[in-house]
Amino acid sequence: MINKIKKEILNLKGKRVKVLVDIGRNKMEEHIGVIDDLYSSVWTISTDKGIKCYSYKDVLIQTVKIKPF
Repeated sequence: MINKIKKEILNLKGKRVKVLVDIGRNKMEEHIGVIDDLYSSVWTISTDKGIKCYSYKDVLIQTVKIKPF
């Protein structure tokens, strides 16, 4: 499953995406930016507010959702 998620994120590298993050207690954060780099266990997104970093596991357990923008 993680390898499938890595391939999907790799296909989005360099493209503008919307990232929804579940921060608990029914609260969501939304970040819009470009996927910059992919590493063995994490990936980064560049937003106007800085660089954010997420793990592939977060996508697997659905605390982070990625949508093309």
